[in-house]
Amino acid sequence: MLSGVDGADDIALRAGTDLALAAGAFGQSVTLVFAGDAVRLLRPPVVGDDTLWRLIGSLPYYDIDSVYALEPGDTTDAWRDDLSIVAMSPTEWHSAALQADIVMHY
Repeated sequence: MLSGVDGADDIALRAGTDLALAAGAFGQSVTLVFAGDAVRLLRPPVVGDDTLWRLIGSLPYYDIDSVYALEPGDTTDAWRDDLSIVAMSPTEWHSAALQADIVMHY
């Protein structure tokens, strides 16, 4: 899960993204969930340094074909168009976490 903290730099989000990319590159099944401030990375380009935004756009190249937005709010029509983004409820997140072998939170 990538959640971030509003106003904090993106070092932890980048580390979590790098971990997901590495796992995907080595054939691991990855369920990547964005929550909190990290949901902004699922919207059209952010202002300023967009390196992390572009890195997340490369997820499909690492066999991560869909990502999830935990309680994304009411504006699902504003998603970026280079990823398949699925809204996820807290109940669905809980179920996915229980089924996972490893859960990482950044």
